[in-house]
Amino acid sequence: MPFELAHVWEWFAQLNRKRQNGMAVNPIASTEILAWQARHGIAIEPFEHQLLDQLDALFLSHQHAVG
Repeated sequence: MPFELAHVWEWFAQLNRKRQNGMAVNPIASTEILAWQARHGIAIEPFEHQLLDQLDALFLSHQHAVG
């Protein structure tokens, strides 16, 4: 990952630790991202939100493949 985007990876790692689980791993909800932004005083740019969604999709794909 480019150094310039390392902060998005860190954000994903933080959000991933708060992920909801049911019968399987659930996607990170937009409400969770909004709450996380408010709690940390961070305003995520639209492209950063898209990156978080893409990282989440990759994570879920991997979880379902190995699960």
